[in-house]
Amino acid sequence: MITIREHRKIEPEKLQSLDFDKLKQRINYNTSCFDTSKINLMRYEFDPTPAHPKDGFYSYFRIGAEWLDEAQTEALVVLPKIERIDFIDMFMTCLRASSPEDNFSAVYDIDLDARPVRSSLLNSILSPLLIVQYLMIVSHICERGLRKGYVTREENLSKVRGRIDFRKNEIRNIRTAHKERIYCRYDDYSVDTPENRYLKRALRIASAMIALMTDHRCHPTLQALCNHCLSTFTDVTDTFDEFTVNTRNNKLFREYDDAMRIARMIIRKEEMAVNSRRNATSDIVPVFRIDMSLLFEHYVLAKLRDTFGQNNIIYQARGSNCFIADFLINTGNLKVIADAKYTEIYDTGAAKGDYVKQLCGYARDTRLLHLLNIDCTNPDAVPVVPCTLIYPELQPQTPVPFSLLRNPNKHTIKYFTTTVPIPLL
Repeated sequence: MITIREHRKIEPEKLQSLDFDKLKQRINYNTSCFDTSKINLMRYEFDPTPAHPKDGFYSYFRIGAEWLDEAQTEALVVLPKIERIDFIDMFMTCLRASSPEDNFSAVYDIDLDARPVRSSLLNSILSPLLIVQYLMIVSHICERGLRKGYVTREENLSKVRGRIDFRKNEIRNIRTAHKERIYCRYDDYSVDTPENRYLKRALRIASAMIALMTDHRCHPTLQALCNHCLSTFTDVTDTFDEFTVNTRNNKLFREYDDAMRIARMIIRKEEMAVNSRRNATSDIVPVFRIDMSLLFEHYVLAKLRDTFGQNNIIYQARGSNCFIADFLINTGNLKVIADAKYTEIYDTGAAKGDYVKQLCGYARDTRLLHLLNIDCTNPDAVPVVPCTLIYPELQPQTPVPFSLLRNPNKHTIKYFTTTVPIPLL
């Protein structure tokens, strides 16, 4: 197994057992999505520039574990470059202010069908991610009310309800001389549906996992949220048959689709953990990937919404010329175009110049300016829109008020940089 931190070069001797040409072919170079049939945690880079030559395999801005070969014999484990990062706090901050349109599920990918990877360094990351997101979605479902459905029930009643089950009625009533009873089968419209039973089963597992997080400052909040969700499922029985679970879409209950998908991951992961304990093994994690740059982007989005309000932030605004701005901030008095970069703030050279060009291009895109309610009819009267690059603060100092216009860049007009502290354990 190869263990490395994100955005680092992988030493060639660690890959000697693999075919380099096949590795290059299996790498997924599309950074906007995951591909479970390819390698997503690694990149091959070649740059013949004499000053900064690059030639080799590098870990990407993603963490997780996956197999490098089709035979699943050599695993790659990528750890966060920021040590002691508090993922539970990050996940809760992201999901507390999120909306379905944000598509937080694109941050990670889990392949439960692949062979698990043995690693003691990643289990504390994946479980909180699933638990926090699941609780947030189920809490929204509980606020709206559980979806009801027709459930087939069988009971021995004093009067006919639904249809008579003649075979069971013969066995239980007529042969035993209980002719005052009638065994019936009927449909009951209630919340005790197979889908809700499935969700409750995942809630029970989530509650057990939260009990292991007692030393974390978010434990009381998570425990209270889980208990609130379980209280809403009081009328739902604990037993369920997975084969009767209905996964069809319902436009009135769209959150059920995400909840069922994550519940399936939680239950499968629990089954995997039980099997590993039964086989006297531990620290087993499924193949998964987390896009750290996208996670940081959602974290910044939550911070911006907390500061400027939910309705004053436009996320992933589409402009012309294939431009997509991370954030448009429009509070009336303040209009800013911002972009999040999951890298060190002191980047120099071509990378820093590319960031400046990118944001300056956004500030001249008429479609993005219209979204900021800026009139572009007269180009000479269009104001210079402030642009801000947002970086993670890798070594948080004394907390200061969050400001988008804090550090002006030299030799530019209304171009700023700012940092967002990453929560640490």
